[in-house]
Amino acid sequence: MEEVKLGIIEKLKAIYDQLKPAEKKIAKYIIKYPDDVIHHSISELAELAKVGEATISRLSRKLGYRGFQALKIELAKELSSVPHAFIKTNVIISEVIESLTNLSKLINEEEIEKIAKKIINSSKVFFFGVGSSGIVAEYGAFLFTRAGFFANYYTDPHMQVISAVGMDKNTVVFGISSSGNIRDTVKSMKVARDSKAFAVAITGGYDSRITEVVDTTLYIPPAGLESGLPKISPVVSQMVMIHMIFEKTLALKKEAIEIIKKGNTTLKAKKYSSKNERI
Repeated sequence: MEEVKLGIIEKLKAIYDQLKPAEKKIAKYIIKYPDDVIHHSISELAELAKVGEATISRLSRKLGYRGFQALKIELAKELSSVPHAFIKTNVIISEVIESLTNLSKLINEEEIEKIAKKIINSSKVFFFGVGSSGIVAEYGAFLFTRAGFFANYYTDPHMQVISAVGMDKNTVVFGISSSGNIRDTVKSMKVARDSKAFAVAITGGYDSRITEVVDTTLYIPPAGLESGLPKISPVVSQMVMIHMIFEKTLALKKEAIEIIKKGNTTLKAKKYSSKNERI
C-alpha cells in the first residue's frame, strides 16, 4: 500500500474504526490529550486510559513505532510544529483550514496526473457516493460534464451497481467515502472494478475497505471520531481533490477549456443583464 504522510493524531483518527475496543480507549485518550501524553510514562498512561500496557505497546507498533517511547518522541515533534494561527472564534472555519493544510501534505501529483490521463482516454466517468459524499459525487459529475465529458453520478446504491455492471476498461469511476467503510459504496466499487473499469477512491479512511477494491486511492485528511453530526471539512477536502483532478485534466486537454467557454456563452442568456429587467 502507498505511504500516507499522516501525523500520529491524524493516523489514529483514520484507523480508529479498525481498532479493537481497548485500543480505541487509548486512541481516544491520545487524540483528546496529546499534550499530556508526551509527559506520561507507559504505566501512567495505562492507568489513566484504563487499559493494559501491552495495549499501548501494540497500538504504538500499529502506528509504525517500535514502542511507546518512540511514539512519544514523534508526537512531541509534531505538537511543537503545529501552527497556532487558526481562527479560534469560529471552530468550523478552523477545522476547514486545518483540513486543507493537512490535505496539502497528502497530495500526490503523479497519481493525479495518471488519473487525469485515464479520464482523457475514457469514454465515460462516473462518481459514486452516499450521504454528504453524494453531494461531492454530483459536483464531480457537474465539473466534467461542463468540460464536455460524458459524466454521471449515482447516490442510490442500486443504481450504482446497475451502472457498474455495464462498465468496461474505457470507464473511470470514483468512489467517494470519508470513512472508506460504507458498505454500499465499497460493494459498488468492487462491481465496477470487476467490470474492468479504472476505479479510484477518495477517502480519509487509511487502510479502509474501499482501498481494497480500487486501482488507486487519493487520501484526504480523516474526519475524526464519529460524533453523529456531519462534518464539512471532509466534504471540502473531497471537492478540492476532485477539482485538482479536473484542473489537471483541462491542462492536458485544451479543447475542454473551449467547451467550457462555449457553455459560459450559452448560459449568459439565463442571467439578468441589468436591474431594469423584469423578473
